Parts: sequence; C-alpha cells; structure tokens
Amino acid sequence: MQCQFCKAQVPNGSTKCPQCGTILPASPQITAGDFGASFSNATTIWKDNLGDLVLLTLVFCLVAWVPIANAGFIAGYTRSLMKVFRGQGKAAVGDIFNAWDCFGNLLVYLVLYLVAVVLLSFIPFLGTLAVLALYFVAAPGMLAVIDKRLSAIDAFKWSLATIQKDAVNWLLAILVGGILGSAGAIALGIGIIITIPWGQLLLISQYEARKAD
Repeated sequence: MQCQFCKAQVPNGSTKCPQCGTILPASPQITAGDFGASFSNATTIWKDNLGDLVLLTLVFCLVAWVPIANAGFIAGYTRSLMKVFRGQGKAAVGDIFNAWDCFGNLLVYLVLYLVAVVLLSFIPFLGTLAVLALYFVAAPGMLAVIDKRLSAIDAFKWSLATIQKDAVNWLLAILVGGILGSAGAIALGIGIIITIPWGQLLLISQYEARKAD
C-alpha cells in the first residue's frame, strides 16, 4: 500500500508510515457473505475520496465513448477504484490510461458478452431474461480479468464458481451497485459522475470478499 501523505510504499496492514510517521487508516475488513459490511465499506471509502473520484469519473465518461480503446479505459478506471479501496493510494486521472496489460483479454471478454447479448435479444421475452442472467454471471468475471489478467474463458469459469458460492450477495452487489451508479443520472443528470464510483466500489467490495474463490 501507499502512504496517502508522503507517497512512500508501506507494507500492507501497517498502521503507521515508516517514512513520515503518519497514522494510516485501517484497510477495510471484508467478510464473505456480509453484504451490510460490504455496503458500509464501499460507502465510507466513496465519501472519504469523493473529490478525487468525481474528477476520475468525469474524465472516464469523456473518453469511454471511444470504440475499442474504451476497454483499456474501463480497465484503468476500475483498477484506480480498486487501488483506492485497498488503501494503496488516491485515485488519479492518469490511472485510466495505464491498464493496457489486460486490454486484449478484456476486449475479448466484452466482445463475447456483446455477441451473446445480441443473439439472445432475438428470443422474445425469454431472451430479455437471459440477457439479465448473462449480465449477472459476467459482471464478476470482468473484475477478475482486470485485476488478475485472466483470459476470457478462465474469468467466466471463475465468475460461475464465485456466484455458485455466494449468489445472494453477488446479486445484491450487482443490483444495488447498478441502482447507486445510475441514481445520479436519474436525479441530476451530470450527477452520474458522483454516483458511478459509489456503485462500482460496492461491486469491488463484494469482489474483494470473494476474489480467492
């Protein structure tokens, strides 16, 4: 992890920076199966870093429309949120452009997902339900591609495995995270840059609890 004041590298779990002596905030304790704790951790981190997260999200929204390259920007944005959640430093705009090591795997993962969505959309009624189910299954895997650099197939297998072990909390994280993320668009329009990171941090909180699956 990184000291948020002097930027020195600090061993994970440290309570005091060996370089400047600053007392460091405790890393969030994530308990698998405890959605309340996940929500509380995500909300606290979101509030404590709101200014940096708003700027990060604003820039991300400006570049996310760029075809193909946006897979890299999605990875960079997500890793920046993971960094903040893990107490490894502050969110920085430059993070968005520094995650190309997983670009290929993430692009394949997203393309396969979009192709499946298009094919399922031709099926009346049941196709819509299948698309929703597919998103539920695919969302955890995308985080694994970004964090662990897994291949598309390995990420999907991991996603299925973790959902089988903790389906209820994954469902809550995805649903509530989606509601939080879109709340800004519904209420204030531009307010989406405030709420998107809140929803994403909730999903990351669930991922942190289950990433060892």
